[in-house]
Amino acid sequence: MAAKTKSQLADKFSGPSSLLYQSAVLEITSGADGTKTFTASPELDVPCKVDSLNFEQGEAEVEEYKVIGLSGAWITDSEPGDIDLGFRVPSISEDILKLAFGEDAVSSITGKVDDVDYEGLALILKNKKVQGTWMIVNSAKDRIMVINNTALFASLVLDSDAKGVIAVDFNGSIETDGTNPDVIFLKKKSA
Repeated sequence: MAAKTKSQLADKFSGPSSLLYQSAVLEITSGADGTKTFTASPELDVPCKVDSLNFEQGEAEVEEYKVIGLSGAWITDSEPGDIDLGFRVPSISEDILKLAFGEDAVSSITGKVDDVDYEGLALILKNKKVQGTWMIVNSAKDRIMVINNTALFASLVLDSDAKGVIAVDFNGSIETDGTNPDVIFLKKKSA
């Protein structure tokens, strides 16, 4: 059998254009023929700072068991590397703040500064686990990378790289159940 060529293996995903969020973890079902299926209904198209989106699996932790008299490993085993998922959202909208810190962490407020009336949002910086599903849409809008069963935590930042934009950083990982897919790569079906 001949080796597959580079062009045969050129199935690429690049150029993120949208970051979508759904609070529910995907429910994946299997048909009679074994085909897996799901339906997603994103709730937010989250603004994400260019070059802040990071998705990376760490190196596997390799364990070697050695025995006397042999220079190589007798038994080799490994644990998969952890997933790091993170991005910066340059928005302090009520929806983003509630997603990041919780419904009860955000409230309306009015105030007066130097005899000028203001209104806005008050935020209690709570530690909230943001669970759900994130979807990265490519620039051609014909491919989607789905990251399922995520657990992220948020922090409020003043982004000095962006001339003082207040933003929310999300960082975390995947909480895999070992059964359902953690990452799904989709292509739009041909008409």
